Amino acid sequence: MTTAKSRLVSIPKSDLDSLEATIETLENQYVMDQLRKSEDDIKKGRVRNAREFLREQI
Repeated sequence: MTTAKSRLVSIPKSDLDSLEATIETLENQYVMDQLRKSEDDIKKGRVRNAREFLREQI
């Protein structure tokens, strides 16, 4: 059995911030449920044109 060596890794702060935001998103059950529902809607063809949607919002 080999022992793992620890080492430090340097990454830009913007990359760290992005990684933290991704982890927070993945941990948020509400957001993940909404993403699953969106995927189901797309698979079932329940989609709209973005321009039409935005026109309705104005």
